[in-house]
Amino acid sequence: MTNHASRLAAVAVPLLLLLTTTSWAQESGTGDSTDRGQVFSTNPLTMVLLSWYNGEYERQLTQAATLGLSGSRLSFDGDDAFVSVNAAFRYYPGGTALSGFYLGPRVGLFHRNIYAAPESGMDVDEYETPDSDMEGDDDSGLFLGAGVELGYAWLLGVEKHLSISMGGGATRVFNGEAVPMIRFVNVGWAF
Repeated sequence: MTNHASRLAAVAVPLLLLLTTTSWAQESGTGDSTDRGQVFSTNPLTMVLLSWYNGEYERQLTQAATLGLSGSRLSFDGDDAFVSVNAAFRYYPGGTALSGFYLGPRVGLFHRNIYAAPESGMDVDEYETPDSDMEGDDDSGLFLGAGVELGYAWLLGVEKHLSISMGGGATRVFNGEAVPMIRFVNVGWAF
């Protein structure tokens, strides 16, 4: 597990340092008070309907590019879960970062905690829980992956504080599997 923790630190620490520095967000030449350089967003519908929690932070790097950090957790029955932490570079061809069509690469860490269900006919008392010595299946563990995404984002309202985005893509996890990335409707606050 220390190897996985060092991989996470190698990805997360530089990204956090980059996102917390103020020198990366460039000033717009217009000086308009509605210019926004950062967005926090989440999908409230998936939290309520699917027990799928996600959050995303996106920061403008240039007039047409942003860097984002996102995390999500999808719970299944019992202790089964899928967790991911991703970094994404987004290019906005229209030249207006945080608003309009975007595309770009993603890299992330994915953790699956999946345990086999009890066999039919087995007494429930005989079924071992994840807290016991039972091991997860071959798909459990921490995996690194890279992929692409595309989508569309809007900044709405008089002062352009309301952010709404939709998109999708896929990540190829280095254990050989593809993981779809779906952003049904993320709602956020731009500042």
